[in-house]
Amino acid sequence: MTNRGATAPRAADRRLCGVSRFENVTTLAGAVEGAVVLDLACGSGRTTRALLERGPRLVHAVDVGSTLDDDLLLDPRVRAHITGLEDLPLATGSVDAAVSLNAVEHLADVGAHLAEVHRVLRPGGTAVLAHSDWDTALFTSDDDALTRELLDRFVAHVPGGGTRGDGFAGRKLLRHAARSPFAVESVHSWADPHRRFDEDSVAWKVATGILAATGDDPALTARAAGWVEGLRAAARAGHFLFTVTDVAVVLRKHE
Repeated sequence: MTNRGATAPRAADRRLCGVSRFENVTTLAGAVEGAVVLDLACGSGRTTRALLERGPRLVHAVDVGSTLDDDLLLDPRVRAHITGLEDLPLATGSVDAAVSLNAVEHLADVGAHLAEVHRVLRPGGTAVLAHSDWDTALFTSDDDALTRELLDRFVAHVPGGGTRGDGFAGRKLLRHAARSPFAVESVHSWADPHRRFDEDSVAWKVATGILAATGDDPALTARAAGWVEGLRAAARAGHFLFTVTDVAVVLRKHE
């Protein structure tokens, strides 16, 4: 876990250790009890759930598609919006805190996204811009050279179907923040340890992306399939480990 400089970790930094990225980013968003908060790129709602644990009055859950879990759609504290992240259907100054997690790599205009978040925040409000840096992914494997080759292929891969990807998104967050109207309050990073390798695990999802990135090379695809089987075996034996570094920048709108 890192923050500005080499000083002893602040209380917020200590609370981030050993907690999932969803709880981490909501902790960094600050006190939200009774507040109106914004979950950008909400997906199925894991950040929304973490925000609800902190007692907000209302969570605006925003994404480009309808993927929010049904129970959250029925929760009176949640208001779902299907819209682009660069044009939010919210009034200026109507939000107390916002979280944008793993959205940046999918955006055509990150500057427009941050400008819009800045607009809807009240003066003094907090925004947390966070992203996993996929190039830092760590897999337990019996073939380190192949792991490196596959990860490099994954990071360089450009998805089809109009989607975007950026394996270096986490390390670029400060660059985006510097071009935004926000003031940078602090910078954080962490790497959650994951020991599972099944279809509901984050390690599985990244491995699936790695397999997709080898699709134009049948020989490498075959080697990658064997690599995945090796990960399964490591998980069964109890010595599998996956981590990836997450980076978060805490931004403040001037009073």
